Amino acid sequence: MKLSIKLYALFLFLLSAGPAVAQEKTFLPVDESGKYTFMEIGTVKALSKAALSANVKRFFKSNSKSLKVVKEEKDSLFSGKGKMVIQKGIGGVGHPSGQADYTISIALKDGKYRLLMTDFVITPYQRDRYGNFVPLAVSTPLERTPDQLGKAEWEANMAFIAAESKKIAARLKTAISTVKPVAADAKKPATISTTEW
Repeated sequence: MKLSIKLYALFLFLLSAGPAVAQEKTFLPVDESGKYTFMEIGTVKALSKAALSANVKRFFKSNSKSLKVVKEEKDSLFSGKGKMVIQKGIGGVGHPSGQADYTISIALKDGKYRLLMTDFVITPYQRDRYGNFVPLAVSTPLERTPDQLGKAEWEANMAFIAAESKKIAARLKTAISTVKPVAADAKKPATISTTEW
């Protein structure tokens, strides 16, 4: 009898805790045009605009597998395309369930930068006949409201994109605030004249 009361109490506790856990969802904010957008503005006091520009170029180069620069305007605005692979599973164990393509923009001023990530498009993956996960031909913008069956997957994708966007912003902040020492010019060896001796 006591065991059944304890199990019943545990069941009620888990039932009441479920909605509280489900309400902790992370969504990206919507900009004035209605698109989901991740934006971060940061300050770096010790660096000039030229040093910030060099650091942003280094950031794109070090993340070249997932980020590509499309347009660069006067070392103050960098526009590009990026992709993140959406993982399905817990921890590091799982498989890719899709890919999110997005546009990235980094604007620079003296001592300040602004990161803007928007235009998220989801492309689901499926397993091919060789067992590899490959993208399907169908892509869906993140702004498209899901139906009742796809709502849970859409929310999981949104949470993953929000978390990955924060990681990209943290990597950018580290890369942009790094002060690279200026390499000293290597001294050239003295020229040897073979005609005079």
